[in-house]
Amino acid sequence: MKRWPILLLIALGGCNSEPEVVFADAEITLPVDPATLPPGPGMEAVLANCTGCHSPSTMLQQPRISREKWQSLIGKMIEVYKAPVDKQAIPEIVDYLVGVQTAQAGSSDGAGQDSGAGN
Repeated sequence: MKRWPILLLIALGGCNSEPEVVFADAEITLPVDPATLPPGPGMEAVLANCTGCHSPSTMLQQPRISREKWQSLIGKMIEVYKAPVDKQAIPEIVDYLVGVQTAQAGSSDGAGQDSGAGN
């Protein structure tokens, strides 16, 4: 029974060594997004709150969804993904996204639109 202190000291002897950690610089080059957001009421709110995570082309390629679904998605981004969105800007953001999608639907005669689906 007197061996356990010796075994404990041997086992703990390796705990004093620090693991070797090497940090290396990394560089990521993101592709240039040629798309720009079309002008309209609420565009500044979208630029200030959404473009930190979403490119203009990504935003413009979303399926057409309802105002309520946009509000729900923005709420999810805030609550689940901790997106730094100004909650007071949400109505402007929703108005802009619905307005852009309505204008896009009008310019494409509604071809390929999805009126209720969403992410």
